[in-house]
Amino acid sequence: MRQSALLFPGPRAFVLVGLVGFLLSVALTAALRMGSGGTSVGFLFICTIAAVPPPDFPGVLTTFAFEPIPVYILLTIGAGYLLVFRAVRSGSQRRLASTCRLIAFLIGLLLVLLTVFGPLAAYSSTFLTAHMIQHFVLITIAPPLLLAGAPLTLLLVAAGRARRDRWLYPLLHARWFSGFTNPLVGLVLFAVIPVGWYISPAFEQSLSNLWLHYLGYGIFLFAGVHYWWPIVGVNPSRWNLSHPIRVAYLFALVPIHAFLGSLFYEPSQVIYEDLQALPRYWGPSPLFDQQIAGAMMFIVGEMIGIIATLVAAARWASADEREGKRIDAALARKKARIGVDAPIDRGPEGSR
Repeated sequence: MRQSALLFPGPRAFVLVGLVGFLLSVALTAALRMGSGGTSVGFLFICTIAAVPPPDFPGVLTTFAFEPIPVYILLTIGAGYLLVFRAVRSGSQRRLASTCRLIAFLIGLLLVLLTVFGPLAAYSSTFLTAHMIQHFVLITIAPPLLLAGAPLTLLLVAAGRARRDRWLYPLLHARWFSGFTNPLVGLVLFAVIPVGWYISPAFEQSLSNLWLHYLGYGIFLFAGVHYWWPIVGVNPSRWNLSHPIRVAYLFALVPIHAFLGSLFYEPSQVIYEDLQALPRYWGPSPLFDQQIAGAMMFIVGEMIGIIATLVAAARWASADEREGKRIDAALARKKARIGVDAPIDRGPEGSR
């Protein structure tokens, strides 16, 4: 227990380190704003969102948008996970801290970083297609990988009994938390947040508002984590979906993406005037870009939904097969204990 406490520092240490990191990120943000906003590092061009140059090939592939405060937040999450992972790996329940879980979480976090600060982020305010790719990564691809790292399970183990009883269990067992984590809430968020983001002024406002821009990323990632939580199933939850419900739950991906795809593909004019007004020296026209984004949302979204549904159906069949083998083995053991070839008593119907 003492070793676990040493490997898992208290809240004050986290607050102190976090405060120092936050102040450094704020200072770096101010320094970038006072300068030109961008600099070349080898073949890469690192800049702020406000200093992204007009798209030109091959510059669109080597331009990285960098904002210190959001980067700090994501790196802090990654550092916290590594700290918790190390604590569990050094304890008696080290089997929970498997290498596969570590790799899954780190890949998910790396995808988020590259999506939010890479070339996609640099030109998501110019090309709707780039924003659609971000949409898929943040709400559909990265969340299952992050959850596969079992962050909450590892946190419960690393925290120790005292912290679990005092801080974590009261939250996890609270009625409001149970209601909010209901899969129906996750399904609603998964549908309402993207649709609301694109049909309301929020998306167009985010093209010029830095904080709204990154808030949108955070909301998409949150909706994805909430939706995939009961599906991945390696983190504590009172909502354990049966296999039929899980298949239906995943199939909901199909109509949601179909609606969003038609929203962008069908109009014969550009929906967002701000995107049409932005200068671009390379790439598709604003209308063609919008149609590509709609086709991508429809085709890729449908594929992801169907594949996820088929995987869930295969797991359902596998679970039924295992259950059948378990029942057959139990009957065989019962018959062996009787030691005769007489039929096993199956109740009133069998006796008749």
